[in-house]
Amino acid sequence: MELNQSIFLQSLAPNRDDGMKLLDRYLVKQLLFPILFCSATLIFLVFMADIFDYLDEMIKHKTGIQHILIYYLLLIPETFVSTIPWASLLGTTYVLTYFNYHNEITAMKVAGLEITSIIRPVIFAGFALGIISFIVSDQIVPFTSKRAANILNERIEQKKTKEKREIFDNVTYYGGKDRLYYTRTFNAKEEKMEDFIILWLDSHRNVKKKTVAREARWNGTQWELRQATDYSLEAKGDMLGEPAFQKIAIYPEVNEPPQEFLKAINEGVLISYGDLKDYVTKLKENGVKLSTEIVALQQKLAFPWHSLVVMFLTIPFLAKTSTRRMIAINVLSCLLFVFLFHVLGAVMLALGKAGKIFPIVSVWTPNFLFGFGTFFFLDRANQ
Repeated sequence: MELNQSIFLQSLAPNRDDGMKLLDRYLVKQLLFPILFCSATLIFLVFMADIFDYLDEMIKHKTGIQHILIYYLLLIPETFVSTIPWASLLGTTYVLTYFNYHNEITAMKVAGLEITSIIRPVIFAGFALGIISFIVSDQIVPFTSKRAANILNERIEQKKTKEKREIFDNVTYYGGKDRLYYTRTFNAKEEKMEDFIILWLDSHRNVKKKTVAREARWNGTQWELRQATDYSLEAKGDMLGEPAFQKIAIYPEVNEPPQEFLKAINEGVLISYGDLKDYVTKLKENGVKLSTEIVALQQKLAFPWHSLVVMFLTIPFLAKTSTRRMIAINVLSCLLFVFLFHVLGAVMLALGKAGKIFPIVSVWTPNFLFGFGTFFFLDRANQ
């Protein structure tokens, strides 16, 4: 990975633009390979840990090798999205440390390049990874993760006993293209819900009917709604006709088992950004107070840019010309700030989900604080 001296000669030549393009291509190439290698390594390590966790169940239930392979293939997108920020950090740290160790950054600066020119490939790679991460998490992960969860439950664990049951408050669940569910209290142990609301959607995603029930109980195949009232609505939300009251109501479509509501609680809403946005909008229009779901909506937009932020954080520390002794100290300092970035993110998310601060503030504050804050320290990297 030695820097060709002709790159600098071309960058100082009259045709400087061609030299810069050649340098950018070189840096992007040297940056992407370590990131992809680190991503593949992290995915492999996560899978190895997962295999050891479920090895007893695989052997006990004689899970076929084809189901195991399909299960881990389906987990690749979700694992990629969750590990790519760390892969970006490791890959960028390695490249900048290698360049510094072999005086290649010094050579770039001697050639007359400012740090803003050197980091252009880093910014480009970070934006590219952010876009790819968003597309994968938005369009691929919801489908693959659900299928992987089904294989885990049916083929690997083969659960016959119920999971640990608890009582949950303010549970929302996306039941498909035409139904949204909300319940104030979900008692999973007794398989019943209190203050249960169903929003029925038409083909244009408008609420055509709202069902409000004091209680819903699972009878083994469907939910029985007690003291239920149906409200027919216009596209604008105005009520049509008189409400229809039923002491006990059963709807054939409302047959999602309690386990599906538990998944919504334990695993989050595995749907695309567009569907989740419609989901949140419809619930807000019908007076449902939300915090966790709005945070999840903003998180779908903010999380893909974590790779860019952590890559940007490395520049003031590792793009600075340093002695070999100081390189190690700079690496540790960089890792400390990345650790603080993730700690702040976790704290802010918890506060947002609890409704203590605005969701957009809880999700985007770490990105803006550490990402844009790095601009004030870029001059440090010119030293």
